[in-house]
Amino acid sequence: MKIIQQQSATIDSLTNELALLREQVAYLTQKLYGKSSEKSVCPSGQLSLFEEEQNMEEDSDLPS
Repeated sequence: MKIIQQQSATIDSLTNELALLREQVAYLTQKLYGKSSEKSVCPSGQLSLFEEEQNMEEDSDLPS
């Protein structure tokens, strides 16, 4: 009878752990492969290659 109780407790514990691990896998899979924003913060002092405002200002200074 005691062995059955121990096995039942082990099964419950492992079932809870499995559910938690499945949640973690789903979360990490979503973070890795899910939709994400391309926005990133540039470190101070680093120039951006795609700043539209600067490019437009520079183009207006060029002779046509």
